This record gives sequence, structure tokens and C-alpha cells, in this order.
Amino acid sequence: MTKKYYTNNTNILPEKEFNFIVSDVRIPRMVPLQTLADESGISYKALWQMCKQNKIVHIKSGNKFLVNVDKFVEYLNAGELEVENDDKIETRGRKLKDTA
Repeated sequence: MTKKYYTNNTNILPEKEFNFIVSDVRIPRMVPLQTLADESGISYKALWQMCKQNKIVHIKSGNKFLVNVDKFVEYLNAGELEVENDDKIETRGRKLKDTA
């Protein structure tokens, strides 16, 4: 019995297009929390809480949080957004009973 080898050419890009795509991509600088804490002067625990609350752009790789440095600097420059009274805030956990 002979084996049949099937080739899938759908994932192959022409080399000209591939070089064009890669040259336009800017890979962000992602650093662990401890490195960011050392560079920024903000405590590790405060950075960890910001990640848990999704205040800063990050990814989780295993047990480590990797933070996008450029987005973190933008966050520091802009500050936190304030919530107006008309906006509804999403809550987790038990729902409050209506008293009305």
C-alpha cells in the first residue's frame, strides 16, 4: 500500500506579498510585570491589580502577565476615564433586589 501525500497550498503566500505584509507589522514590546515595575516605579501589586481589572492592555502567558509597554504609557498619560451618572455600571455577583 502506498501513502498518498496531499499538499495544502492555501496557507502559502507569494513571497512578494509576504514581504509587504511583514514589513508593515509593528510588533509591540511586551514585558512581564516585574520588569515594568522596575522601569516605571509602580509597585508590582498595583500593576497586577490593574491587569486583573483590565485597566491596562496585557496578555496572560501561563502564570505571567505580559503588558504592552506602549499602551501602558498611553494609559499613564491619559489617566482613567470617569464614569458619568447616566452610564450604567456592570456589576458582578449578586443582583440587588428592587425596592420599588
